[in-house]
Amino acid sequence: MISLDSWLASLVFIGLISYITWILSTVKSHKKLIHISEGIMFIVALLILWRVFKLNLDFGLVLSIATLFAGISWSIGYYLKLANLLDESRSYFWILLVILCVRSFGYEPYQIPSSSMEPGLQIGDFVLVNKYEFGLKLPGTYISINKGKKPRKADVAVFYAPHTLCDIKPQYARPDLASLSSRESQLFLSRFLSLQKNRCSKLGTKYVKRVMGVPGDKVVIKGHEIWINEEKLEQNIILEDESQNLYQEAVGNRIHTIRTLVKSGYDEYKWQIPEGKYLALGDNRDNSLDSRAWGYFSEEHLVGKAEFIWLHWGSFTEIPTFSRNGRIN
Repeated sequence: MISLDSWLASLVFIGLISYITWILSTVKSHKKLIHISEGIMFIVALLILWRVFKLNLDFGLVLSIATLFAGISWSIGYYLKLANLLDESRSYFWILLVILCVRSFGYEPYQIPSSSMEPGLQIGDFVLVNKYEFGLKLPGTYISINKGKKPRKADVAVFYAPHTLCDIKPQYARPDLASLSSRESQLFLSRFLSLQKNRCSKLGTKYVKRVMGVPGDKVVIKGHEIWINEEKLEQNIILEDESQNLYQEAVGNRIHTIRTLVKSGYDEYKWQIPEGKYLALGDNRDNSLDSRAWGYFSEEHLVGKAEFIWLHWGSFTEIPTFSRNGRIN
């Protein structure tokens, strides 16, 4: 059976062959072959885009490759004096370059895929992620260009979760694993390895969660109650019904809303957060896959800070709306 990566490679190969055929046909003015190769390139381009989204590839890397390809096409058009190729590739190059720069070094759009951050962020919310807040990185890599600010407690961060990266060891996600009790360490190892087996990929998956612990913090969770450096967070109930409870939770002078289920288990967690690591929790506390399951996320895997909701589109059967626009608390 052909793997997903092999399918993408095959599509790219077919696209390149069609592209070369189009160039040769244009040089020789073979109109029939020009139309055939153009049709194939159009279909292949759609299939490549579909496969890119299917594989959850980093779109910044895809944009970088597309911009480079447009630049090479521009050079080929200039060298072979092909007016059509020269004009089209030049236009695409500048458009792609502007999009790449804005998306990689300014703000990146990101769609909320799950309910783990409800009620603040809902499925179908499109958020703008500030890419320079925590330091810029080369598109599609973890290589830092400059040093940004450090994440603060209560920031809503976007990052690559450790269990979604196939080459990450459990000890990287939980450096203090050796200091845990035998039961705790075995439980964490079992959860982490199971999650990694089912969810990991070469490029990882972006998660959006709230930072609830920074390097040096001591964090304790008992049920839904949280202590940070031995100070209990203030939680004031604002809604209570048969299915859920909503609380206003204060972290210092920053307030956000969390959701809990009426019937939920009582679990206890303790963390002493090491340098370069961060503790992340979902606001939907009883329905979130977060640090309680996969440990800390690393500073090097930070993508940016989620700052604004700019669109809500729950499903293809719904009409997009701007009713939820606003800054993320």
